[in-house]
Amino acid sequence: MLPLTFQPFGILIFLSLSEDKSQWGCAVMQLKQKLRFVACAVAVALSWNSGISTAAGIKSKDTLKLDDGTELSLTWLIPKFENAAPRALVILQHGMMRRAEKMLSIAHGLLAKNIEVVLPDVSDSQFLDPLFPESFVRAFGKKRLDPAGQSLPNRLLLAGFSAGARFLSHVAALLPNEEQSLRGVLLLDPVVGELPEQQLGPRLQVPYFTILAKPSRCNAEGNVFSLLESGRFQTIGFRLKTASHCDFEGQSSDMLCYLYCGQSSHKNSDAIKFFATEWISGLIDSDSPHSDYLPGGKVFENWQQLGIFDTVFK
Repeated sequence: MLPLTFQPFGILIFLSLSEDKSQWGCAVMQLKQKLRFVACAVAVALSWNSGISTAAGIKSKDTLKLDDGTELSLTWLIPKFENAAPRALVILQHGMMRRAEKMLSIAHGLLAKNIEVVLPDVSDSQFLDPLFPESFVRAFGKKRLDPAGQSLPNRLLLAGFSAGARFLSHVAALLPNEEQSLRGVLLLDPVVGELPEQQLGPRLQVPYFTILAKPSRCNAEGNVFSLLESGRFQTIGFRLKTASHCDFEGQSSDMLCYLYCGQSSHKNSDAIKFFATEWISGLIDSDSPHSDYLPGGKVFENWQQLGIFDTVFK
C-alpha cells in the first residue's frame, strides 16, 4: 500500500493506493464529527497537457517567470473562431487552497464567447504576500504572446474568486494603462482580512461587478458585505440567499469543497456563471453590459423572480 496525505481546507486527507493501482480509497477526518468518506474507482485528472483541443478552442499551459526566479504556472483557454481574433483577455483567479482548474467552468463560458482566458496557479503564500501583486504585474507585463504564439488581446478584464478577488483588486490598481485597456473587474465572493493589505485594493474608474454567497466560515462570514452594502465601495451585483462558497466553482468544484463549505441548488451556480459571462462579455465593447443584465433590466428581473437574490447592489 502506498499512503499519501495532504491537507486542503484544514481537513486531513489520506489516500491509499493498492499495489495493483486498481482501487482508490479516501478517508476524510478532522471534522467536528469523525466523518468518513470512501470513494472507489475515481478517475482524477492530475495535470493538464499542453495543446488539448476543446469545442471552442485549445487549452494550453506555460509559465510566468517572477522577479525571484520562480515560475508561476498559467493555464490558458484560447478561442479558435474562424476569421475572428479573441475579443479580450480575462485573468481568472482561483481562491485560497485551490488550483486553476477549479475555475474552468466559468472559463469555458467565456471561451464560448470568443474570450481568451488565463488562469494563474497562485500559491497560498503568494496570496498572503502583500508584495506579490506588484511582482505579478511586472512579470505579466512582459508577456506578449500566448502559448499559441498569438499576440495578447489589448482589452483586459479581471475576475477573481475569494482571496483571488482581493488579489486581483490590487493587481488592477498596479496595471499600466499604456498597452492594455482594463475594461472592468469582477469580484466573486471576495474575502478580506483584518490588515490593511488584506482589504480590497483601491477602487478605480472602471466598472466593478460583484456576486456574493451567503455568509459562512468559507467566506469569513461574508465580511465584505457591509463594505459593499454601505456604498463605500461602489459595485453592481447581488448576494445569493443560499449559495455556498463552492458554487462559484460550479461543475469544476469537488467533494472536498462540498464537505467543508456546503453545496446548494444548481440555480445558484447557474446564476453565477450566467451573469459573470454576460457582464464580462458586455464590458468588452462598452462601458456597461446591456441594460437587460443590470438591476431593473428584463433578464435580471427574470432571475430575481426566482427568489434566489438576497440583496441587490445598484
